[in-house]
Amino acid sequence: MAKNLGAKELLQGLFSVPREERLRASLLFGWLFLFITTYYVLRPVRRGIVLDGLGNDNMCFVYMGTALVTGLTVYVYSRFAHLPRRVLIGTIYSVFFLNLLAFYFALPGGGSIMAGVFWVWLDVFSIMGVTLFWMYANDVYDSAAARTLFGIISAGGGLGAVTGSSITVSLVKAFGTYNMLLVAAALILLALGLFLTLEKTSRVTHMRRPTMELKKADLSRWDAVFKAILSSRFLVFLSLLVCFERITPDFIQYLYNDVLHNMASGVDAITQLDAGLERTRGLVEFIVELFFVSLILKKAGTRFCLSSSAATILSAVVLFALVGNPLLIVCAFHLDEGMRHAWFKSAKELTYTVTSRDVLYNIKPVIEMFFYRFARGFAGLAIYCSQALHLGVKGVMALTAVSSFVWLFAAFGLTREFERLEREKATEPILEPVAESVS
Repeated sequence: MAKNLGAKELLQGLFSVPREERLRASLLFGWLFLFITTYYVLRPVRRGIVLDGLGNDNMCFVYMGTALVTGLTVYVYSRFAHLPRRVLIGTIYSVFFLNLLAFYFALPGGGSIMAGVFWVWLDVFSIMGVTLFWMYANDVYDSAAARTLFGIISAGGGLGAVTGSSITVSLVKAFGTYNMLLVAAALILLALGLFLTLEKTSRVTHMRRPTMELKKADLSRWDAVFKAILSSRFLVFLSLLVCFERITPDFIQYLYNDVLHNMASGVDAITQLDAGLERTRGLVEFIVELFFVSLILKKAGTRFCLSSSAATILSAVVLFALVGNPLLIVCAFHLDEGMRHAWFKSAKELTYTVTSRDVLYNIKPVIEMFFYRFARGFAGLAIYCSQALHLGVKGVMALTAVSSFVWLFAAFGLTREFERLEREKATEPILEPVAESVS
């Protein structure tokens, strides 16, 4: 059982960053902060535009469209994954900036189809931006450093959630929903600048990773990637976890959207209500990430961090079935979001520290982007079938319960494999970090 955490231990967890890592950790914190701020400016904007224009009943088609578009995006990405980090990540963030400018002109008067396109784009934007960030962080830290630093670095995301939703709450009435796209474009440009500063001012390295090296194969080919995943129990459990970490919250989000639509009407009203809820949750997330996540990772362990959100959702669904209070859905949605953004994300990224660079740059994007969004397409298809069979809320609740159980199974299996690989890594000779070539 974990010991009670005193104030002294909390402060030690917060200020335990080694002096030589403070610049890099600060820059990574700032990069994540700016990206998540951008995303949380856009999340309420998207929900307001889509619910007011497209309607919640059509979200299942949007989810399926997300899977298709993400698959195409990951296929294109795989063709360029060999490029130096500065070129690869810098180019993608530049495309994000140009996309936002294009949506600023296209969304007003674009109708329900354009609203759906924007939802799909923001899904791809969020998962690709976050995947690139953590891919970079995993490349420069080993598991020991990750346990200390990932919680603190991820607090940039919590602060970004508070800041982004606060910006939208404060400005949407005065400037309107669509003008928030220009605010987001400016923020993503700042994030790009901070990434380039990180590359320029710190001698960025990647860790040599002797554990879990893959057989030599052309991992730019998808068949080779899938064979590599199926050949590893670790990667199978990780893929399963990633899929059901997306499917389960999408079922809750569907129910949450329905509740939210009944609580407010009109694009600006929905945007402001959702942004207010996001801001409150984001503030709690930031405090938890800054002070508690590193300690939770060390004391409660990876298994708790990977499974607690699934257990919470399952409990909330059971309570909702018993009492039928829609506020339970609101609480379940935001509790899940908070836990996944806090310790779940850090724990999942921690597991990648026992993998090779081939996994980080070739297989991780397939798992974290394609599998993740393909799972959203599966969730959309399941919701559509539930609607077609007239099962209503009860059908989605049943799907959520089953999905939560699979998530728990994957979390326990992944933890076992991660701990095994960590033990193997502990017996291997220590290798020094090496600098990446940027030519």
